[in-house]
Amino acid sequence: PRSSSIWFRSNFFSQISTMRVSACTVFAAAAAPEWQVLQKLFSSISIGISFKNDKEGWTSQTDGSSPIQIVKTEDGGNTWNQVKNNTGNHVITLGVAARKGAGITNVATTGALESSEWSVDGETFKGSAGAPVVSQDLKHENGRMVMGMPKGICTSSTGGALYTCHSVPFKYPGTGRYASSPSKDVMYVTAGQWPSNTGRVEEGAETTIHLSKNLRIVHGETRRLEAGLLTDPVNGTYTAELWKSVDGGKTWKNLITDEGNFYFNDVHCFDETNCVAVGEGFAEDSKSPGARVYLTTDGETFKVVHTENAKGTESLMTARMLSKTEHWAGGTSAAGGLTAPALLLHSVDAGSTYKNENNGIVGQMITSVDFVSPTHAYATTVNALQQSSLLEYGGNPTPGPAPGPSPSGPHYEKPPCQAGEVKASVTGSTGSLCAPPCTSGTCPTDVPSGVTASPTCVLQDQSGNKYCALECAKDEECDKAGGSSCSILQGSTGVCTYPDSMGVLMTSSKAVVV
Repeated sequence: PRSSSIWFRSNFFSQISTMRVSACTVFAAAAAPEWQVLQKLFSSISIGISFKNDKEGWTSQTDGSSPIQIVKTEDGGNTWNQVKNNTGNHVITLGVAARKGAGITNVATTGALESSEWSVDGETFKGSAGAPVVSQDLKHENGRMVMGMPKGICTSSTGGALYTCHSVPFKYPGTGRYASSPSKDVMYVTAGQWPSNTGRVEEGAETTIHLSKNLRIVHGETRRLEAGLLTDPVNGTYTAELWKSVDGGKTWKNLITDEGNFYFNDVHCFDETNCVAVGEGFAEDSKSPGARVYLTTDGETFKVVHTENAKGTESLMTARMLSKTEHWAGGTSAAGGLTAPALLLHSVDAGSTYKNENNGIVGQMITSVDFVSPTHAYATTVNALQQSSLLEYGGNPTPGPAPGPSPSGPHYEKPPCQAGEVKASVTGSTGSLCAPPCTSGTCPTDVPSGVTASPTCVLQDQSGNKYCALECAKDEECDKAGGSSCSILQGSTGVCTYPDSMGVLMTSSKAVVV
C-alpha cells in the first residue's frame, strides 16, 4: 500500500472551501519503472518540480483563489506542506530546480512577475537578485542555477541568490525560451514564437502570461491555467532559433533558424556535446506541423530524430538528457484533450527509436520533468479541466500500515486515521480530519468522547465517492480534549478538524457542481 492524495471540494451551501484527502492505493510490483499519477488534481497551477533525492522535493501549489505557495515533500510526494518561511516574491512560479545528492540543500525557483527565489535549507526562501522579470525555465547544472529568459540566459554560482545574465543576438529579439549550460563556458539557448504569440498581456485586473501556443496562465483575483485550443489573435508567424556560446556568453553562434514551421521549447544537455531539444508546430497554422525532437552528438549539428504528427495537435514541452544514448521528451498528443494520450517519449539508443511510456495516462499535458536517477522521476501536468497533477516514474514505494480487521476506536478520530478512513485537511486553516466513507447515505455514529457534532455525509471526491465528517457550529461540539476545533466554512457551519498540515480542493455532496 502507498499513500496518495485525492482531490475534493467542500461547499457548504454556496461557499467553496478546499480540502485534501489521502487514501491508500495498492501498486503491484513492476518489473520496470512506470509512470503513474502521484497526486491527481494537485493544484490549480503547478509548473516546475525538483527533488534533492528520492524523497525530498519542491513544487508550487494554489487552489486558484489563494496565492501560489512553494511547498515541500519529505516522503516522495505523498504529502506536501508550505515551506516555513518565504519572504521572496512568488506571484507566478514556473520553474523549480534543486541540487541533487547528499550534503547542502540548494533550491531555487523562477517565474513571471519577478518570481525568482532561492534557499539553502529548503524551508527559508528569499528573493533573488539580478533575475529577469519573466522566465519559465530553471535547471541546476554543473553546480550552478541556469535560467532561460526572453533575452537569453542567466546563471548563478551562488545558489540563485545572484544571477548574471547574457543577451543572445536573436534574429527575433525577446523570444528566448529555454537554456542549458553543461559547463561554465558552454551554453545553449532556444528561442521561438508562434503566430498568435502575444507574450504578456494586461487587461483590467488580470495579467495573462503565454507559456506556449496552447498553454497560458491568467493571474488576477483568481489564478488559473488555460490549456487547449486557445483563441488568440494571429499577429505573426512561427520562428525557431537555437544558439550556442563556448565562452560563457560573451559571443554566440547560431545553430538553427527556422520560420513558418515551429518554435522551440526545452533544451537539456548531458555534457558539452550531447543535448536534446524539443519544438512544436500545429496543423492549423504551420507549414510543417508536428512535435519534433532534435539531438546533437557533436554540440554543433542538431538533427531531427523524431516527429509526432498523427493529427497535427501533438506538443512537446520538456526534455531531459540522461546519458549520451538515453533521453526523454514530454508533452501531449493534444493539449486540452480529455482522452488525449500523454507523450512521455523515451529513447535508449540515441534517438534511433522511441517508445511512448505513458502507461495509459490520458488527458495530461506534461509541463516539466525532473529525474532523480534514470529510474526515478517526477513531473507536473495540466489537464483539460485546467488543473495540475503530479506524476512519478519508478521509485521505491514506502509500505504503509496493513489494514486492521476492524476499527479499534471511534471514527472521526485525531489523525493518523484508522483503516477504512481517509485523511482530509482544510485550506485556510491548519486543520485535518479522518473521514469514513458514506455508505448508502449513512455515516458511522461512533464519535470520540464528548463530541456532540453531527456525523454527516458532506464530502465527495472527483469520482463521486462520498465521505462523512463531523458538521459543527462551535468548538464545544468537537473533540476539544483531543485538540479538535470547529473550522467554520460558511456562516455558522463548519467541520471538526485537528491541527495538522495544509490541504487542497474538495466538493460537498450537498452542493450542485457546475
